[in-house]
Amino acid sequence: MEDAHLAECKVTENISLFGVFDGHGGKEVAKYVAEHFIEELKKNENFKKGQYQLALEESFLRMDDMLNTEEGKKELNRIKNGGDTSDYKAQWQQESFAGCTANVALLVDGKTLYVANAGDSRTVLSRDGKALELSTDHKPENPIERERVQKAGGFISEGRINGNLNLSRAIGDLEYKKNTELKPHEQLISAFPEVTKTTLTPEDEFILMGCDGIWETKSNQELVEFCRTKLRNKESLKSTLEDLLDMILAPDTSNGFGCDNMTSIIVTFRDF
Repeated sequence: MEDAHLAECKVTENISLFGVFDGHGGKEVAKYVAEHFIEELKKNENFKKGQYQLALEESFLRMDDMLNTEEGKKELNRIKNGGDTSDYKAQWQQESFAGCTANVALLVDGKTLYVANAGDSRTVLSRDGKALELSTDHKPENPIERERVQKAGGFISEGRINGNLNLSRAIGDLEYKKNTELKPHEQLISAFPEVTKTTLTPEDEFILMGCDGIWETKSNQELVEFCRTKLRNKESLKSTLEDLLDMILAPDTSNGFGCDNMTSIIVTFRDF
């Protein structure tokens, strides 16, 4: 299991934050981001000024900066080794090749929802039962992503950047971010997020967040309808998500779908 998540209803008196982080190449970057994201966001000067889009963008990039420090490398090694610190001196300088997607939802005053996304995790809003995507999956074949990759000197083969990664934005994956002539949002793999801003209405019921495995076997609309039916039948959020995961989990590994790590969060805005 390489995923991580966070859910904090009281970042400040009027702000809540939720996030899913889908790790690849190891668990360490996803776990690191889940551990440090809120703390760094609260330190951000634009966050203090109420400039939440800028704060989210800067906090995503801040994660990469921290991963590149000596302390960051030490912590990645500790996470990778399950807390064992006996080999710090021998291994902490080893470069981590792990990365993670990041999909973060910031709710302000219960009225304004910012969703910041880098990678192919996703947030979907249920508005009176209709599924609305609040984030865009970052895949190499997307025209904007393809253009950036090619300008950075990379290539796309069978939907993978340089024949390897099948997503085009992520935190970590530092070996793809070593071109000192390029800005962070210009690198082969970029941690720079796209941010959407949504003013919630009385028709807005909940958001469903999830790593890419959540969306493999069912459409956004099907998953929203499944959750909505459960919630309208007064089932708990916990049992609703458990049933959703049971439904999409593959009974075996024969077709490759429903076999991924799966992490999901549901956040309701009103009673059902």
